[in-house]
Amino acid sequence: MSVVLFYSFYAAFLFVPLKESIHMLQQNRYQRERYRTWLKEAFSSKQRAIQLRFLSLLPLWLMVFALHLTVYPYLWYLCIAVYAYLYIKADQKKEYIKKIVFTHRAKRLFFIHTLCSVSLLYLMSVCFNPLLYILCMPFLYFIPWVLLCFTAQLCEPLEQWIKNSYVQDAKKILAKRDDLIKIGITGSYGKTSVKHILHTVLSEEYYAYMTPHSYNNLMGLTISIRTQLNALHQVLIAEMGADHVGEIDELACFIQPSVAVITAVGPQHLSTFHTQENILNEKMRLVERLPFHGTAVLNYDNELIRSYPLSHFVNRITYGIHYEDADVRATQIHYSTKGTHFTILYPGGAFAVETVLLGEHNVLNILAAAATALSMKIAPEQIIAAVKRLRYVEHRLEVRKMGNYTLLDDAYNSNPQGAGYALDVLAAMPNKRFLLTPGFLDLGEQTKMAHIAYAKKMCRCADEILLIGKKQTHDIYDTLIEQAYPLEHIHACESTKEAFALLQRLALPGDCALIENDLPDAFNH
Repeated sequence: MSVVLFYSFYAAFLFVPLKESIHMLQQNRYQRERYRTWLKEAFSSKQRAIQLRFLSLLPLWLMVFALHLTVYPYLWYLCIAVYAYLYIKADQKKEYIKKIVFTHRAKRLFFIHTLCSVSLLYLMSVCFNPLLYILCMPFLYFIPWVLLCFTAQLCEPLEQWIKNSYVQDAKKILAKRDDLIKIGITGSYGKTSVKHILHTVLSEEYYAYMTPHSYNNLMGLTISIRTQLNALHQVLIAEMGADHVGEIDELACFIQPSVAVITAVGPQHLSTFHTQENILNEKMRLVERLPFHGTAVLNYDNELIRSYPLSHFVNRITYGIHYEDADVRATQIHYSTKGTHFTILYPGGAFAVETVLLGEHNVLNILAAAATALSMKIAPEQIIAAVKRLRYVEHRLEVRKMGNYTLLDDAYNSNPQGAGYALDVLAAMPNKRFLLTPGFLDLGEQTKMAHIAYAKKMCRCADEILLIGKKQTHDIYDTLIEQAYPLEHIHACESTKEAFALLQRLALPGDCALIENDLPDAFNH
């Protein structure tokens, strides 16, 4: 009975590190190598927090000696239970940028991770002498973080089997739909916005289905097809993301689209792709996998896409603002606080559109959707009506009223070019202009140069700069100082919550604030 109580209470004591470790693995996309890299950086950057947690455990450690474990075991169990309760209550009050999602996979992993952690504890109690075991007590709290690498690998065969069974089920659903028009969208940025805009435009003529949220990997697409695609849908619009070589090829073979839209190629996920050439080749695999006489809709403002030599014949439709020979172009672009209006030129003529969306990148996104729609024989009048009805895509330069100031919410944008476009929009806003940003992630060796260029543009576009995470924004801070940006207008904040609290104090009626990128908890330091 006492043994059962001991391990039950200890499992409760380890609940918070068990949950938090799985939370961070989830934010690292369940990729063990990414998690190991993050873990090393976390132990390096959060030493003070680790030391404080270690010190908080010392009283519990000292109680072992004071209570004589073998004499007063139940009092010892009570101490463990009290500590477990305090840690769980503290965790409930903690505000996460992105909370853990207890999917079926996360639940399975949590159960097996708990068993492994408690089993390791039991082995230590058997193999170590009591004194050594007691000396290890303060370190046991941190075991789940390290042990998770082993647990995740242990679960991998099961997860792979489940994944394959779901994927095969989704393939069978698609195989039965010869009539379904399948459109694949990929790019370093702009995918989600183009997906939403294209869905609105195509819905003028078709019953279209778009994959939800950021369900842009193999399992996200699989879940969408298995649970939401129905027999009445005429068009499937599938967003396809990738952070390593081979992923787009896998998704293209899975969906087998007849239309491919490439929104942009840039220095995104360089830490895993390693070179810009790898990124270009990976994105263009969606085009290379098109059937003969499939349709490729390509952003020819993007020099990398423009320079790519296609190896097989497809119907190529190009779009752009600055590239004058593009098939579909935007001219006479005018911005205001109410939105944007411009003229679309195409081989059959021209037509004017207006939208509440702001920024040059949104003009490009609308062009991508318009070019695709025109290739599918959607009339210009239908495109005009659909574009006028467009609403902001959540967290993608979404305009929101926040009490006494206006917020440009671009939290889901994390690429340098998109951030530059957003700064241009901020620069056009009246009154005082605030920028909140944690910088960029996954740019590899180009991160420093991107942050330097970003900081230089900030100087011209923002009146108050709130940097989120002192360590990850130090290159931005140093550049602002070098550019003689007023020190009193630079604010280094520890978290997004702290930055918004400061913004609330500083902003006056009519001011405008841009939140550019919002890193998940795993990368916010």
